[in-house]
Amino acid sequence: MSAAAPRLAGLDALRGIAALLVMGLHANAVFGGLGAFSKGYLGVDFFLMLSGFLMARITEPRLAAGLLPQRFMVARYKRFWGTVALGSLIGIPYLWIRAGGEWWPFLPALLANFALLPWPVANLLFALNIPAWTIFAELVANGAHVFALRHLTNRWLAVLTIVLGGLTVWVAMAWGSLDVGARPGHIWAAIPRVFFAYCLGIGLWRWRQERVLLPLPAAVVLAAMSIAIMGSWYGDWRTWQFDLAFVVLLCPLVISAATAITRQTRLGWLSAAISFPLFAVHLPILEAVRELGGSKWQAIPLALATALTIVWWTNRRDARKALAKT
Repeated sequence: MSAAAPRLAGLDALRGIAALLVMGLHANAVFGGLGAFSKGYLGVDFFLMLSGFLMARITEPRLAAGLLPQRFMVARYKRFWGTVALGSLIGIPYLWIRAGGEWWPFLPALLANFALLPWPVANLLFALNIPAWTIFAELVANGAHVFALRHLTNRWLAVLTIVLGGLTVWVAMAWGSLDVGARPGHIWAAIPRVFFAYCLGIGLWRWRQERVLLPLPAAVVLAAMSIAIMGSWYGDWRTWQFDLAFVVLLCPLVISAATAITRQTRLGWLSAAISFPLFAVHLPILEAVRELGGSKWQAIPLALATALTIVWWTNRRDARKALAKT
């Protein structure tokens, strides 16, 4: 097997920032008062692009060295499932409410969503834990990558990305934004959105690897997405053109520039470690706190504390497994 690629500290830090932006979006949807995060759904496009970039960087060499695609996908699913299942457990009461207190469609939605599969209820694909649609989409993109996309030549990858880009422009114009994917009526529009960002990530690695497109100070790189998303609110730039510029221009520049940030810090490690747990559990927690009469200032710290607890427990479990092997 090939040697493991070193971690990229800048990308680690950006993961947590993107997760916070998505949580801000949902906190605004649940409680209101956080309109500056209304474009936070673009954090999803960043995550998808980063996934394509890192899969091309890390997983493609492993596959070339003999890792079976099927084995990778099983491991990927297991890695995602446990944390998402916790968020889904928290979301069970709210799914019952969304299902109108009826066993059908509550039960099939419960089983499907727990398995990380979509099932339409209340005009949502993942009514048990709404952000899980993104995790499902990433798994689909990862599967397409290991079984097909990695075999494309650079030319055909470029052609596919351009076609997907054209379709994504159409989606942005037709829907007025790129905020598509969570609802059954969006499913076809979500396909180009997901794969355009993902294929841009693959292409960014193939064509530039860790050669920076535009050198930027670390502070600018780490703040860029937050400034852009919040600036779109205060500057009244909440248009589909902004969404496209964020995905086509800002995300590739930020990912590329972040590869030059090599200094590992505890905060950067924590940002990476907390990003997926926070993404997977935050919305059911926000909704539960609202149902109990709480505020966003109680819900957000609780979501962060839950994600931190998951990180602590996971590290403790992994340490025990490593010790058991010695």
